[in-house]
Amino acid sequence: MRRVLPVLLPVFLLTGFVVVVTIWDGLAHSSAHMNTQGANGVSSSYLYYTLKEASGFVLARAAKGADGQPTGTPHPVASFTDGFGLEGSDAVLSMQLSPDGQFLAIDGTRDHGEQVWMFDTQNMTMSLTPPNVMGNFLHWLPNLGHTFLYRPMMPMGPSAPMDSNGWNPGLWEVDAYTGAHRNIDISVPSAYLIDASPSPDGSRIIYSTTTGLGLGSSTYIMNSDGSGRTMLLHMPGGAQSITALFTWSPNGASVAYEQLSDSPVPFLPAGLWVMHLGSGALSPSIATTLHPQRLADTDGGHGYAPVWAPDSSSIAFVLRTNPSNPHANEQVQALQTAIAVVNVATHRSEIVASPKQTGVQLNLNPSWSSDSANITFIASNPLNLAIGGTPRYWLAQNVEAAFEHAQLGPQPQLSLTPLTAPMAHIAAVG
Repeated sequence: MRRVLPVLLPVFLLTGFVVVVTIWDGLAHSSAHMNTQGANGVSSSYLYYTLKEASGFVLARAAKGADGQPTGTPHPVASFTDGFGLEGSDAVLSMQLSPDGQFLAIDGTRDHGEQVWMFDTQNMTMSLTPPNVMGNFLHWLPNLGHTFLYRPMMPMGPSAPMDSNGWNPGLWEVDAYTGAHRNIDISVPSAYLIDASPSPDGSRIIYSTTTGLGLGSSTYIMNSDGSGRTMLLHMPGGAQSITALFTWSPNGASVAYEQLSDSPVPFLPAGLWVMHLGSGALSPSIATTLHPQRLADTDGGHGYAPVWAPDSSSIAFVLRTNPSNPHANEQVQALQTAIAVVNVATHRSEIVASPKQTGVQLNLNPSWSSDSANITFIASNPLNLAIGGTPRYWLAQNVEAAFEHAQLGPQPQLSLTPLTAPMAHIAAVG
């Protein structure tokens, strides 16, 4: 749900096409919390943050409360290397915790490219992973604990790992322990890759590619070893023809995604779609039985991924509330967003939290409770590059119940409650 204090920087610059994400993206995808066994055998949970300090970025963590909010001030645990965070162009794009809880992947970008820092939560160490390569983190593979999908972009020096005795990568699976990789041939250069996401059981990967601005995109599904590749969608260039931000339903039967405009204007509104893939093995006829369905309008280009409820019935997403303002197509300072929820079966959507309700421009990064009843989210004004941001956690209660009865009268009532005071000097949330 990746995956929001908004300094916006390009993740994919593919011959003119830009997809942009913001700095709270990790919370949207995984809530980036960890469980560890303390000395008394009691499990402790943490939320991770990148802090903006005079010396650059610092990784910090805070204990996690029952509703997914921090219960105290984040405490530093590690520093980044090479003065990362000193320049205005430096940003953390996402932070995601591995399924086994041992590694936190931190995707950062600088003026010369994008790299992944890997924080070992047990040994409290940080290193660039994979070393000697520029590229970006995509998703952890759920069945392998500490292996992740990675988009390699550029080798760095003679120690860079190569494929086929030269630089010819596609999609990489990288081991967080060692930095070693396995290349999956996707039949196009890695620079053409937009997004890739594994199914909840790790057996399948859905991904999309584009060859340049105005040429649209193609979406494929394959087995996790690269076999059985099948084209699902081909979108010609034009409005909302770039497929990205794939998010699998918890039951593994459906994929939500966004269709972004194939345009040099970076932040045009997008469409939220869903396709039903089923949970069985890949078949040659899968593309003919998809029947993709458009669910709602959504914010576009900022990287706010849709977030499934645990019961797979509804999707929370970030809705742009000022689509008629042309300045918000170019500048995040003009953007206004709300948290919305759409029922997948009925396609009916409702706003959960708006700028009017929280008093700030940006309402972002929804995270569902385990019973699909409540949503924790972040409300904030745009990021200050010099000192960081001041996000505040909120709780929306009775979301699905209020949603189901929205047409029937006032019961039950959706309730919005602030969980924390505004937090200071936050550059990114995990």
